[in-house]
Amino acid sequence: MKRTIRSLFLIIILLVAGCIQTPPTGTQTPGAPGLLPTNTPMYLSSLYKTFMFVGGGGWATNLNQTKIYYTRNFGEHWLNVTPTGLDSPDYAGSVSLAFPNSSLGWICQSKIESPAVIYATNDSGQTWVSHNLDFPCGNMAFVSAQEGMIVSDMGVGAGSQYVSIYTTADGGETWTEVFKHDPSSTDDHGLPSSGIKSSFSLLDKDTALIGGSRPMAGSLYLFRTTDGGFSWNQVSCDGLPDAENSELDPMDILRISASEVIVPVRATLENGQMGTHFCVSNDAGESFKYQSTLENVDFADFGSFSNGIAYAQGKMMQTSDGGLTWKDVTTGLPIGLTPVSISMINDMVGFLTTTMTPDTLSQNRIFMTANNGSDWQSMPGTIIEPTSN
Repeated sequence: MKRTIRSLFLIIILLVAGCIQTPPTGTQTPGAPGLLPTNTPMYLSSLYKTFMFVGGGGWATNLNQTKIYYTRNFGEHWLNVTPTGLDSPDYAGSVSLAFPNSSLGWICQSKIESPAVIYATNDSGQTWVSHNLDFPCGNMAFVSAQEGMIVSDMGVGAGSQYVSIYTTADGGETWTEVFKHDPSSTDDHGLPSSGIKSSFSLLDKDTALIGGSRPMAGSLYLFRTTDGGFSWNQVSCDGLPDAENSELDPMDILRISASEVIVPVRATLENGQMGTHFCVSNDAGESFKYQSTLENVDFADFGSFSNGIAYAQGKMMQTSDGGLTWKDVTTGLPIGLTPVSISMINDMVGFLTTTMTPDTLSQNRIFMTANNGSDWQSMPGTIIEPTSN
């Protein structure tokens, strides 16, 4: 009976999502004939962050990003497609991810004794190719199978973070340096070395946004390039309340399309009160407009320029007007579990990760919504491991 209900739920989702295309041949299940389910409990797993797409294909990682998983059936089953050579950050280095769709993926891992290596797949993780890099990893994004950008982390110290920026036009096989902070020069080409650069979004091959934080009131830490990363300009969000007295730090940069962007901005007031402002742009980040504020947002995502979800102060909030107004839909949340991350596919369909172990994030469950978070359906999340020969 449960499987029948779940199947009906998936059919409804397909209807809600519109004309969903069948995934291309390259997105078929990696090594299906040689894989069998493990004895992982049906609803508990280490799945943490998901990256889901129309058609039912998507990616997931565990908390420390040492395991990469792929699903082709809306999260009912997850195949372990971790590339050989991806090591634990404890004895290797930090990991950056880019999954622009259900077939393309890049994983960049900085190394302790050498700069970095990048793994790339165009067949949903069935096969990976690796390329050694001569620079460290950092925030990374791709807008096509060929074009991408890495904001390489050159080190943090005394409230500053120096970066170099590289672009690729061949899927990550070769990279060209287009920007580099020089500690001996005062010319930073519009992107200050001060502040921690924690968020990044590539809108098209030439246009990108970098956000972060620094202890400076009255200045939104958000910068934009339109020449492929060579030069940058600070952008503002018109209408931010009490901006002159707040530290304004983008939590994330949500790319809806090449022209539509939503930025949740964490505002820290002098009295220590915390709020999250929502700023929107429909001109590729050239200008932003303030929409509304929620207190203590843990995470947020938008499946379209209108519809989105935010988890704030233990409540699930829903918007259908681009963040102008919010509706409390907490009653639709699963009981007894803590929400930890969200991945929206479109204006109605999305995936929520919840956990039974907030301290370790090791016993998690995946849920799916077909109505922008009004209610949720549990997904099995069965992990499938390669069989040993």
